[in-house]
Amino acid sequence: MPTPVTDRPGNFKSDTFPFDRSARTRRSEESRFFFSFSRRIDINKALLFQVILLSFILTTCKKSDDGSNSSKNTYTGPPLSALKIFPEKIAALQYDGIIFKVTAYDMNGDAVPGLIPEYSSSNPDLIRIDNDTIIVALGIGVDTIRASIGGLTAETILYTGEAGFDPTAEIPHVLTANYIDLSKIGRISKFRSTVGHSYTDGSEECRSMKHYFEPKATVDWQTVDIYAPASGTILRVEPDGIAGYQILLRPRDLPYLYVSIFHVNIDPGISKYTWVDAGEHLGYHASSTSSSDFALFFGAKEGGTLISFFQAITDEVFAEFQARGVSSREEAIITKEQRDADPVPCVGEEQFTVHGTIPDWLILN
Repeated sequence: MPTPVTDRPGNFKSDTFPFDRSARTRRSEESRFFFSFSRRIDINKALLFQVILLSFILTTCKKSDDGSNSSKNTYTGPPLSALKIFPEKIAALQYDGIIFKVTAYDMNGDAVPGLIPEYSSSNPDLIRIDNDTIIVALGIGVDTIRASIGGLTAETILYTGEAGFDPTAEIPHVLTANYIDLSKIGRISKFRSTVGHSYTDGSEECRSMKHYFEPKATVDWQTVDIYAPASGTILRVEPDGIAGYQILLRPRDLPYLYVSIFHVNIDPGISKYTWVDAGEHLGYHASSTSSSDFALFFGAKEGGTLISFFQAITDEVFAEFQARGVSSREEAIITKEQRDADPVPCVGEEQFTVHGTIPDWLILN
């Protein structure tokens, strides 16, 4: 494996577009879009602050019945030829503040700077507009947001989910596509294996709480296709150690779940804040010497909860593994109790030098 530091989602840089820090609640760091990984979530404080923020917004912001900011943004300039909004779809957490990039073009096709759009909403109860530019996701649901300037309109769809999830509850099967071309994979490391290096959420230690998908020796590893396992927003694309990029994806149907795919040679057009559909091609595995690895976590890696890929895939996706000889989802998971009874030493996230007696690999037919 490459340098372990690059395996950490928490090392992604905290630039602010399209999510605005000032418009969010001051809930704990892990529940914000640009999260840090130093503390656990304090749910009671988070909920209290959400109530305070909601009261503040309701008493200090005014809007029209459609949620627009039309009273302040009447355009009187020369004719415009086109209006575009980015991103065109976005998955967000409740109380995120979002700044969309709206670009107007003149009749020559040149961008016109400095214009503030008029926003309106298909469901005004789900959003508020702060300072004419920040969309605050107040309610859970789906909302079509329209940006208008000079008689032109561009639309984006906002999918808002809860800023929290109880990982002890039944985990929804929200990964509706396989993230990798399974026909080229020979074996998969089990959740809590001793393959690679220790990778935990802080509640456990000295185990790998992700999966390595090792291509067959007979294929060129850098031709292994990588796909989006769910529809949603790409939060980050960052260089990943010695090979490729790490992709962090927020699923539309469960935005508090974060998907991390390591070592990808990304396709053109795959970049931060773009929307991808389940099954969409993201690129190819980037390394001829290191396996593809995949991690899932609620809220944050450190202080959150890591779960297995096999806990979140649909039955249709799991059927692909059954066809390769995997009899049950549990077969791919070493339980905490099993790993605790078969411990191995480790030093931080350095490579394992000792392996447990429990088989680490799930061999595919």
